[in-house]
Amino acid sequence: MINRTSIIKQPDKISFFEDVYKLQKGYQNALISGESNMNFIWLGEHQLCYTLGRGSKMSNLLFPLDEQDVFKIDRGGEVTCHMPGQLVTYLVLDLNNFNKDLNWYLRKIEKIIINVLGSFNIDCSTKDGFTGIWIGEKKISSIGIGCKRWVTIHGFSINVNCQLKNFNKIVPCGIDGCQMVNMSDYNKNVDIKEVKKIVKKIIQEEFNFDFVSE
Repeated sequence: MINRTSIIKQPDKISFFEDVYKLQKGYQNALISGESNMNFIWLGEHQLCYTLGRGSKMSNLLFPLDEQDVFKIDRGGEVTCHMPGQLVTYLVLDLNNFNKDLNWYLRKIEKIIINVLGSFNIDCSTKDGFTGIWIGEKKISSIGIGCKRWVTIHGFSINVNCQLKNFNKIVPCGIDGCQMVNMSDYNKNVDIKEVKKIVKKIIQEEFNFDFVSE
């Protein structure tokens, strides 16, 4: 029987990346081993840190490694930054219950983000040859996923009202000249708690989830 039940966590406190990464890995391993059949969604914010995907170039970090929290992790994509004011969404899903196709999954994530931003009257789109979601030549959302035995990990981030100057310490997503923007640049009254509600609602609709608390 296909299981569309997902545990959801939505902490109000700012979380450390390392703690949430360990949490994701635990749920991923439980799905792979058959110990659990529960998907897992996490919605929240991180303390300032930088993460590098598989194959990232260290030269895209423009600061000494001991200056900031930096994590090399098992996702695709290049270097990015997480911080308060940016909403991060992680999805640990068993694609055996959905569609064993990573291209389908990435397009699904893009659709979710575009629909979320559209709910706040922000017109955005994908960009040929690049991941993430863009407003013209400016990037507002980054996507980076991992997958093992068709169980996903990591997800996407949306800049709501974060300190964009933190991106100046990297070459964002390995793209020279990439300019990052916030939702608040286009909708001054945007509130991250409201964005979180909309993200949860659209994920639930797109994946036909039954959300439960652990």
